Amino acid sequence: MRALWSVLALFACSTAEGQAKPQGPLVLELFTSQGCSSCPPADRLLAKLAKQGVDGRTLAPISFHVDYWDDLGWPDPHASPAWTQRQREYAASLGDNRVYTPELVVGGSAGMVGSNLLAITTAIAKAPRPALLPATVAWSTEALEVTATAPADADVIVVVWEDAPATKVKRGENAGETLGNDRVARRLQRVAMAGTRGMITVTIDPTWRAVGAVAFAQRTDGKIVASALLPR
Repeated sequence: MRALWSVLALFACSTAEGQAKPQGPLVLELFTSQGCSSCPPADRLLAKLAKQGVDGRTLAPISFHVDYWDDLGWPDPHASPAWTQRQREYAASLGDNRVYTPELVVGGSAGMVGSNLLAITTAIAKAPRPALLPATVAWSTEALEVTATAPADADVIVVVWEDAPATKVKRGENAGETLGNDRVARRLQRVAMAGTRGMITVTIDPTWRAVGAVAFAQRTDGKIVASALLPR
């Protein structure tokens, strides 16, 4: 009888695993700047996470270069006011009264210093696993066409990134340094509003190197509830 219960328990466990819902990658957003002397360690950590992951979890790290350091000696060539605005929106949703670099936002719901490995790995381990987003992609040399179905409570966004060439910084806090630029955000566009199915064409520069993309469903409170990598 004990053997029978062992077999039944093993069957139940296998059945539960077989019925587990597919999961999407955990989205990591680093807000950084080439003008910030504290940022290069965070940039290197993000690049490492992109290559190695953490404890087998599939990750989608993205680097958003903000522009509020640009007037302090070195204009970051990858900076955008849109990325600064995105960080300010996170500050509001996370109940923070400031923006800073480097900041890493995990899954749209937890923010921390982007070079703090312990805090980041702990947050990754604790983060809810996003569902797998129903999304498809068709790539060409100059664009990608993304189709996705948004859940009832979240819009679908697509972010395109590039592993850009290294930058030789001539002025500012990092003067004299040559900085890597992995997973640099190049495009962020909405694919579908909550509860709808949408399709968009996102233009890309054919000269961009190692381009990738992720689509994710994000609620108004910032939390990312579903995601999908969009392989070329």
